[in-house]
Amino acid sequence: FWILNALGSTAEGSEPTTEAYLLQKANYMEGVMHYIWKSRLIPKSRLITTSGEEIKIIDTGKECENSNLFCNARLRIGDKEWSGNVILHHRSSDWEKELRNSKEGYDNVILHVTIENDCERLRKHGEAVHQLCISYPRELDDEFTEAQQHSRCLPCITAITGQSNINIHNYLSRLLVERIEEKAAAIEKRYALCDRRWEETLMRIIIRSFGFGIQGDIFEEWAKVLDLNALGKHRDNLLQVEAIMFGQAGLLDEKSIPYYYRTQAMTSEYYNKLAKEYRFLKNKFGLKEIDHKAWGTGSATPHVRIARIAALYWQRSLDFSSIAACETITGYYKLLDTTLHSYWSNHACFGGTETTGCGNMRQRQLDGIIINAIIPILYIYGKHRNDSRLCGKAEELLHQLKSEENSIVRKWKEKGIDIECAADSQAILQLDRRYCRLHNCTRCRFAYYYLKERIANC
Repeated sequence: FWILNALGSTAEGSEPTTEAYLLQKANYMEGVMHYIWKSRLIPKSRLITTSGEEIKIIDTGKECENSNLFCNARLRIGDKEWSGNVILHHRSSDWEKELRNSKEGYDNVILHVTIENDCERLRKHGEAVHQLCISYPRELDDEFTEAQQHSRCLPCITAITGQSNINIHNYLSRLLVERIEEKAAAIEKRYALCDRRWEETLMRIIIRSFGFGIQGDIFEEWAKVLDLNALGKHRDNLLQVEAIMFGQAGLLDEKSIPYYYRTQAMTSEYYNKLAKEYRFLKNKFGLKEIDHKAWGTGSATPHVRIARIAALYWQRSLDFSSIAACETITGYYKLLDTTLHSYWSNHACFGGTETTGCGNMRQRQLDGIIINAIIPILYIYGKHRNDSRLCGKAEELLHQLKSEENSIVRKWKEKGIDIECAADSQAILQLDRRYCRLHNCTRCRFAYYYLKERIANC
């Protein structure tokens, strides 16, 4: 499974011919060779030419696209230093076959790397060519096949669990930074779309996080039409803040209310106050709303979450200064949590059947907002301000949070990986989504550690 995208796949349900299989296998072996050479995984004790001269790699060279050449390599072979190309083949005899075709780059070859040495002496225009024969465990063939057939079963788990804790945590730390940087880059784009206004960017990111992944896009579409100027002028009045937010979400439209709740909603004093306020404010500020149909139907109604956002905005919890001032997870819990009073303490939507359980937010919901909104924006804000303290705080908050619970995290936990905090779970999500799912083993450090150990013990 350490393939470098060298092995093609056969049609589903078909069996490869013997010739095709051998060709695929040869391509796969050369792919592993590329990785071994590029990553300098050959032990120094084995860097010896077939004629017995020691090799010291100064520069492996630049890997040529769609080629088995590494250009502009620098090597010391024996007591001489060489500069030129390194070429890789499955068998030594492949050299002669390709040389007859006068392939570009052969004239400057300084080393031929192979797996099977079936040709003792190689010559280029009458001159001898240095040759290195490498070896590695042939079981990697079976591991690769298993990985391709069972790509969702974590076939490389032994490569991770067999590593030292230092190697594991060092790589997880790097994956965590990648994850934060990736989220920060997405916020950077939104920052540009918000005309480089941090308060507006923060509002968009916070609102999107209230979609909890599934409805993130529609929450962000709503955030884009929200008039922060109108909200700011009426910030001291919670009813008017709610009227603007529900109105611009399209949820004060009578048609947005299911017919079986409509009569009850229309006779509600609270709903009628909101509708009246929104009609006035809409005319005053020229407000526009999104189509209520975009929210869809079902039990995941956005009303309670919008009421929470309105309450947080009204109590000034969503100010950038408030977000940046907090130092602990407990502080963020207090800042972001809000108890819904009055209508939304026992309703899930306008006119809906009275219910309970609409009080404080669940801790997992608060954790999701902190992980997906607060931490990335603190990090990118710190980078803009050259404030390493803020960047460090963003990472430290992940170590204070409990590990996330989802199918990906559970899958890795079941395989024996210790995931103790949100920093670990975020790193594992990055590993799974950006490396394992994409078969991006060549960039995975665990693959490097694993291959290095297997080759050294070969």
